[in-house]
Amino acid sequence: MSSTKQIAKPLLRWFAKNKRDLPWRMEPRDPYRTWVSEVMLQQTRVDVVLPYYTRFLQRFPTLKALAEAPLDEVLALWSGLGYYARARNLHRAAQAAGGALPESCEALRALPGFGPYTAAAVASLAFGEAVPLVDGNVARVFARLFRLAGDAREQSWPLAARHLPKVRAGEFNEALMELGALVCTPRNPRCGACPLQAACDGKDAPEQFPERKVRAARPLLAWHAYALLRKDGAVLLEQRKGEKLFGGLWELPRAKPPGVRLQGPLEKSGVVEQTLTHREVRVTVHSARASGEAREGFRWVVPEGLVKLGLSSLTRRTLRAAQVRLTSRAP
Repeated sequence: MSSTKQIAKPLLRWFAKNKRDLPWRMEPRDPYRTWVSEVMLQQTRVDVVLPYYTRFLQRFPTLKALAEAPLDEVLALWSGLGYYARARNLHRAAQAAGGALPESCEALRALPGFGPYTAAAVASLAFGEAVPLVDGNVARVFARLFRLAGDAREQSWPLAARHLPKVRAGEFNEALMELGALVCTPRNPRCGACPLQAACDGKDAPEQFPERKVRAARPLLAWHAYALLRKDGAVLLEQRKGEKLFGGLWELPRAKPPGVRLQGPLEKSGVVEQTLTHREVRVTVHSARASGEAREGFRWVVPEGLVKLGLSSLTRRTLRAAQVRLTSRAP
């Protein structure tokens, strides 16, 4: 098995020359900004994250600003980025942190949304704690370096701990992630440009590692949505309860709300289909003119006000199907 020295030395030398110039890497590292970037980057590409990160930090430049903001505003700035539990947990953790993020991995784990990776990333990159971390990129690098069979992510945690250098641990962690993002990519890895090629056991067949998991068939979720439009152009929205799928976000009602009167017949506006990570969704959209009071959990919103609410990309598509005019800060 390759030694720590065989991995760390060439990797850190490569990282110094090839690391991307990203806003959250400005020195000295700000723990809050490091945390926001790491949460946004989970299952999301850097190029997608960059404009969201910039807007989010302009509005919430500090932990205190995020903690004091209404959840609606946080979700509005997250709209289109997906995986909305990340935004809810950011908000909850900011409120629970009490003014400053704790500086150890162990203490960070006590905050909402801080799993093993996020806690290790913030502790390592922002506070300099010598703790290992494993994300998808790191697991792929180790799977190829050591020809790992089975669950690469699970096996990579002890490997990451074993090979973590005593100094520059945070930089080493970030270099591993960068190598996976730029060189040791899922498809068409650039082995000839890899600083660890000499130590890699899987360089002869890199795309065989990590082993591909058989994806279970995605269940289909189907429902009807009602675009009820007021005379002044406002549309009636309902806020999803709880913290499950789309929790806290606003969407078209799935049934005619009490207290709302239809001013004409419901007409089918279209069918919107979308593939999510673990399920398929199909929404049949119906439209009608309506009036009445918006009761608790509902809100009449004029088109210009939609940008101030948390709307999923699915809801935006259902609104477009109903020919509701949308403006958006999302790219």
